[in-house]
Amino acid sequence: MNFLLGESNLKFVSFIFLVFIKSSLLASENECQGAKLRIINKITAEKVFYDIPLSQTLELDNAKIIIFRCVKIDKEGTDDEIALISHKLDSRSDKRNFLGWIFKSSQYLNVPVNPTFDIKLEECLVNDPIFLKKII
Repeated sequence: MNFLLGESNLKFVSFIFLVFIKSSLLASENECQGAKLRIINKITAEKVFYDIPLSQTLELDNAKIIIFRCVKIDKEGTDDEIALISHKLDSRSDKRNFLGWIFKSSQYLNVPVNPTFDIKLEECLVNDPIFLKKII
């Protein structure tokens, strides 16, 4: 196969390459091994923190939570932490199950809806917590 790159195509490819290199140099992602969640019971006002390793299930009274991925993003003055989370309510008739990214900086931008608990990402844990740990 023979690909002919004209001068304008070569400039375009060079531009795309430079943009890709620059953006990857400006932002860095640090994969983490777990997450710390803050969970507030809306009825009793009890606040509890959980250290959760990736892919382990946290069972609440009415739901199950799994963290699939947690990433720290460092980008020119706007650091953030995000987690890919699954939240399934025990009720089969409830359609408010959640699979998506939650953000530390914008805690109510995209969150699982739970009638009893308020769920927030506190931080991504660089070191593997190995076991699920409840911190009161």
